[in-house]
Amino acid sequence: MLRRTLLSSLLQTALLGAAGGIGFAPGKAAARNNARSAPVEECEADLVIVGSGAAGLSAGLAALEAGVRKVVILEKAAIAGGHTMLASGSVSAVFGADVDKLIDAMLTAGAGENNPALVETLARQSGAAFEWLAEHGVNWMKTPYRAVGSPGAWSYSTGSAQAGYDYVQCLNRAYHRLGGRILYRTSASSLLFAAAESLDGHARSAVAGIFAERPEGPMLLIRTPAVIIAAGGFTANRAMIAAFRPDIDPQTPTTANPRGELLDGSTGDGILMAQAAGAKLVDMSAVEVVPFTGGRLTDFVGGDVWLNAEGRRFVSEGETFDVIRSAVEAQPEGRLWVVSDVKSNKGATLPVKLMSGTVASAESLEALAKALQVPFTTLRASIDRWNQSVKSGWDQDFNRPMPAQAQTIDTPPFYYGEERFSIHYTSGGIAISPKAQVLDRDDHPIPGLYAAGETTGGVHGRTRLGGCALTDCFVFGRIAGKEAALRSQKSLRPR
Repeated sequence: MLRRTLLSSLLQTALLGAAGGIGFAPGKAAARNNARSAPVEECEADLVIVGSGAAGLSAGLAALEAGVRKVVILEKAAIAGGHTMLASGSVSAVFGADVDKLIDAMLTAGAGENNPALVETLARQSGAAFEWLAEHGVNWMKTPYRAVGSPGAWSYSTGSAQAGYDYVQCLNRAYHRLGGRILYRTSASSLLFAAAESLDGHARSAVAGIFAERPEGPMLLIRTPAVIIAAGGFTANRAMIAAFRPDIDPQTPTTANPRGELLDGSTGDGILMAQAAGAKLVDMSAVEVVPFTGGRLTDFVGGDVWLNAEGRRFVSEGETFDVIRSAVEAQPEGRLWVVSDVKSNKGATLPVKLMSGTVASAESLEALAKALQVPFTTLRASIDRWNQSVKSGWDQDFNRPMPAQAQTIDTPPFYYGEERFSIHYTSGGIAISPKAQVLDRDDHPIPGLYAAGETTGGVHGRTRLGGCALTDCFVFGRIAGKEAALRSQKSLRPR
């Protein structure tokens, strides 16, 4: 079973030591929490949020809208956005009968390892989150499409090549317009707890503040009755990947940093900080490895065709990521070519991939066959069958309906590239309730502590559906913001 908690002291020691190697050691931070020998600058806030991606910005904006006055986001990078800035931007939003369809699909993909209550919360509140984002300036496409890795056509985006950037800009503007602040290059390090408080009949220490480190100056202590952790996953923490998924090559790149030239900030900081504070971690081995950093240029099913080393289709492009990975690995050469033409809507990576040689173009099918080193007759037959399937609406190769947005591939130039697998997403993390409360190892809420987005676990289980990651951020970010606002407003702490 993939869901598991970090109860082994040996594993905890290994992870905490490894975290020190990346500049973050929760064990040291916790010790500093008690000893506080270093100079500390203190201030107060009604709510502190760790991370300024989709979940963090959604939480901050929702809290401000709920009446909280002083909201501060801690962002360790120099700009806002996190992984959301790099996202192609598919967002699942369902209405009416599709709500139950999405719930069933997520539970099936999760293989019984996701929390049904969290799944239901995501699906039933996805429509409201979609409309809320529209109110704040997100200009959605009118027609939903089937995202890669999703079984249904219930995803939306802005239709631009930089949809993730669009979401960050809309949320960031609204957040600042209502008075929110972001402290950049400021890394959360540990939580401060006050005297025990009774919640659900159980006495537990409550959040009273958070320590943060800056490049210069003393450590910062922000006293606050509520903290939301929205710091992303651990795709870039090699020690954590090795501990929970030893079957994954440690040299596998991340989709946020495919060539090792950029900074991928998803190093599990928030997860480890919560663990040090007694939080339960779940689904930690659910690490998503997807084909994305090679020949793929679109994020919807039907805009490209996937071929093996012989020039034949061997897997439906609409399968979930785990099925796709297994199908590729079963090929004699483990090769996956992705082919599209000039008509399909490309993502922002096209210029970069052309310049780097990851993707190339061919002016004819004959030239494409030569580039792929496959027989022209085989390639032409594969493309012809694809085009016939698009026109008839029925996939002749896999005996199923074609996606509504499927396009023929017949207009040069043809774009092609060999796809490769990269670490894209970690579905495991901090255990939460449907109210985004962080749970301890006995499944009781830790007073004043909330979490949302990729830093949490239990929402997706074994396999995440395409289009649901950002939905997770928006839905639970809003919930965390509202719930933390209620706690902050009820707080009687002295000023």
